Amino acid sequence: MGIKAQNGYMAFMAKQLVAAISNCGNPFIEEYLDSMDCSVEAEVSNLRALQQSVARNPGGDQSRASDVLNKWLYGWKAADKCLACMGLKPSAAWAEGYYKAGRA
Repeated sequence: MGIKAQNGYMAFMAKQLVAAISNCGNPFIEEYLDSMDCSVEAEVSNLRALQQSVARNPGGDQSRASDVLNKWLYGWKAADKCLACMGLKPSAAWAEGYYKAGRA
């Protein structure tokens, strides 16, 4: 069950991020993504692709797709500030949820 739960958590996180990025309008989000060499449009597209990949194969290896989330899960650069700007929990809480899902 662990891999399916982790994949589901990644899809949930991606959905939350897409909604937050789309609805926030805070210019820091664009600055943060620019610092990661990623545009807002590209990030939203990557997050949606991750959701689709998990939906197509919930028990499959999503390690390549999970690279999309690394900038959010591990406090990369100013991730926590960006997540806070969007009203989301900090990266440590996201990472903890991800690892708990793997042990479910």
